[in-house]
Amino acid sequence: MTTWHIFYNNSTKLIAWSTSGLITDDIKTEQANAGLSYLSVEQENVPTDNEYWVNSSGNGIIEKSVFNPTYSTTTPELDQVINVTGLPAGTEVFIDKTSAGTMSDTTLTLTANEPGKYEINYSKVGYKNFTKQNIVVKRQGE
Repeated sequence: MTTWHIFYNNSTKLIAWSTSGLITDDIKTEQANAGLSYLSVEQENVPTDNEYWVNSSGNGIIEKSVFNPTYSTTTPELDQVINVTGLPAGTEVFIDKTSAGTMSDTTLTLTANEPGKYEINYSKVGYKNFTKQNIVVKRQGE
C-alpha cells in the first residue's frame, strides 16, 4: 500500500491534486491558505480527480460512478426523437461542448432538427468523465 496525500475542495469534495511524495506542514499550510483541505489515505491506485472524490465526512475517498447511457438510436433521421436513458437526474448535458442544460429527470429526449454530426457529453459530480457519443443526423432517405 502507498500513502497518498490528497488536497481537495472541501465544498465539492473534488480532488485538486495528490502525491505520494513528502508533504511538509508548510505545504499543508500553503494549500489551506489557497482554500484546499488535506487528507491522507492508504491505497495502491493513484487517487486522480477523474477516478475518485472525497467522501462526505472528509476521511476517505470513493471511486466515482460511471455513466451508462442507452440510446434509442445514434443515427436518427431528421425530426426523429432520440431517447437517452440510464442517466441520473442532475446530469449536465453538452452538445458540441456547449451546455444544453441539466437534467431534472432520468430520461433525456433530443429531437434531431438539423442534419450533421453532434458530440454528446455528460458531467455530474461523483461521476467519471464521459467519453463522447457521436450522433449523426441524416436527411430522410440518406
